[in-house]
Amino acid sequence: MIFNSSKLKVCDNSGVKHVKCFKVFKSYAGTVGSLVYVSVKDNKNKSKVQKGDIVKGIIIRNKKCMNRFTGNYILFDFNEIVLLNDKYELLGTRIFGPLPLELRKKNQLKLLSLASTLI
Repeated sequence: MIFNSSKLKVCDNSGVKHVKCFKVFKSYAGTVGSLVYVSVKDNKNKSKVQKGDIVKGIIIRNKKCMNRFTGNYILFDFNEIVLLNDKYELLGTRIFGPLPLELRKKNQLKLLSLASTLI
């Protein structure tokens, strides 16, 4: 679950390392596939997005367990996010690490096509 003032890692090649969530869109807490508004806290030197900028993002990994209908559950080590621009397009061109199949239910097919592995 991602709440306001949660710290998140960025797992794409947009040049941003860490962000802080300040608003979960249309919900109290965010899960996988939720849209959030974040503020950039740490970035690399040659990045389009600067420290302090406000951007949108989609949560793709969560520490909280997600139960599946098969009786299995899945969880990740970090809360991670992918950044979007104002037109809801991806800022980066690659996504690092595996993605959960729950993103298919949220109609995030562009993210799934960029992923190296699906869980």
